[in-house]
Amino acid sequence: MKRILQADQLKLKRSSLLIIVLLVPLLILAYELVNLTYRTEFVEKQAEMFGASSMWMFLLYDNSLLFGLGFPLAITLAASVIANIEHQANGWKHTLSMPISRGKIYLSKFIWLTISLFFSTTFFLIGMILLGKILRFEGNIPFGLLIGDCYGMLVTVLPIMAFQFWLSMTIKNQAFSILIGSVSAIMGLFLAAAQMTRWFPLAYPIQSSTVILQYEGIGYNPDFSAYLVINFILGIILMFIGSKHFAKRNVQ
Repeated sequence: MKRILQADQLKLKRSSLLIIVLLVPLLILAYELVNLTYRTEFVEKQAEMFGASSMWMFLLYDNSLLFGLGFPLAITLAASVIANIEHQANGWKHTLSMPISRGKIYLSKFIWLTISLFFSTTFFLIGMILLGKILRFEGNIPFGLLIGDCYGMLVTVLPIMAFQFWLSMTIKNQAFSILIGSVSAIMGLFLAAAQMTRWFPLAYPIQSSTVILQYEGIGYNPDFSAYLVINFILGIILMFIGSKHFAKRNVQ
């Protein structure tokens, strides 16, 4: 398994994977920096209107919407890049001709997808802390909430990761998987807004923040742990099903 991971690492070094996984957090942080610098008075009034106890809490709430929409898009593109390395120039013929289990090949590429997204969330975490320090937010840094927001997102998107990865690995035309991923991310926004549909997996990234807007204002998310457990189990199941299907079918 170690050699498969090393071989995939060499292939990915020549790809745009790193740029893609850093682009979403970088754009959100840049937006927040501009927003909080040039619209300070307006944003502070918004934070007061939403009942945020501090600017840290408002930043977490504001980012939960942006990151909840942007991160699934980053997953879609990252999964496509990883799979497309093999789709290009009939790479599957060479890879699958080697005496290696197809399940291990599938797992290796999924591990690299997870590692790249872990790097993305870590970058976002460090960026939010720096942003708060630069803008001199009052109060202590809520490390627990910030860490929960970033790495909690990594767990709640597991079903989306497993599905998009399977789609990218089994269908050569990456425009199709990117289209499905883009539409799904936008649908998540609408599903999260309704009480009946907010438990659909597509809506989880929008709601997986440690804080949410409640009747009394921005407060701790009471369903956060439920989202983590449900998505972890669902993600592992979908990953297992995708691996089994990939191992049995003929990949072109």
